[in-house]
Amino acid sequence: MKKLIFAFAITSMFALAVFAQTPAPPPRSTTAAVAAPSASAGAATGGTGAEGKLAYINTGKFTSDISELKVKIDALNAEFESKKKEVQAEDDALNSLKNKINTQGATVSVQVRSQWAEEAADKEKSLTRKKEDYSQVGQRRLAEVTAPVYEKVGKFLETYCQQRGIVMVLEGGAAQQAGILLFAAQATDITDDFIKEYNKSNPAAAGAAPQAAKKP
Repeated sequence: MKKLIFAFAITSMFALAVFAQTPAPPPRSTTAAVAAPSASAGAATGGTGAEGKLAYINTGKFTSDISELKVKIDALNAEFESKKKEVQAEDDALNSLKNKINTQGATVSVQVRSQWAEEAADKEKSLTRKKEDYSQVGQRRLAEVTAPVYEKVGKFLETYCQQRGIVMVLEGGAAQQAGILLFAAQATDITDDFIKEYNKSNPAAAGAAPQAAKKP
């Protein structure tokens, strides 16, 4: 089985750990794809290249159900909690100012209304920049604390499949979205069993919180 490579993405500023699985070489995007044996290898032996078992896995459950990942992501969310509250407070203040402009703008002078509008524009620009900065920091920290676990998950999946004669694994969610997976018997879903076996072999260490990045 080919070595599996894992990619990461952030779907919102503090939504941590989106997981995708692709075959080597590294993908151009984070869309998950099939991990399959070489077709030419099967042709050389007169087979189809797909002898053995096929399976699919829902990698979306990894961040909540794989204990090692959940511990690290929970700790990372706690690390960013103060930044999240800071952004939320500024967002609320901006929305309040915009609401004041909409509801009271006609009752004040043009000069006052212009001052409010300028203040709202400055706040929005500052908030957008802050969100972008925090998102970049969040992406970097996410990769730092989860990459070692995903590497272990990839190696464990290779071994898991080899021991069970599984020759192809589809990422279920991506396969359905792409229209590749039209039907799959429940028995081919290895998600829960794989997670159970991984957690059994790799229990999360108590207090395994990620170390905060040092300030420059």
